[in-house]
Amino acid sequence: MRMTKKFCNCRDVTYADIMAAMRAGAATAEEVSAATGAGTGCGRCREALDFVVRDFAEELRAERDGSLGL
Repeated sequence: MRMTKKFCNCRDVTYADIMAAMRAGAATAEEVSAATGAGTGCGRCREALDFVVRDFAEELRAERDGSLGL
C-alpha cells in the first residue's frame, strides 16, 4: 500500500498519518481519530478506520518482534 494515499479526504489524512499516530502511541481507532481527525468529517471512512488500525497494529507488532517479512 502506498502510505501517501489519502485515507480521509475530509481531513486530508493519509495512511502515513495514521501510522505516525500509532507509532506515537495511539492504539485504537478512537485514539487515531483524535490524533489525526480521520473519520470526523463526513464519517464515511470511520468504519474503515477500525480495520486499518487493526492491520497497522499487526504490522507494528511484527516489526517489534522482528517477524515482519520484508
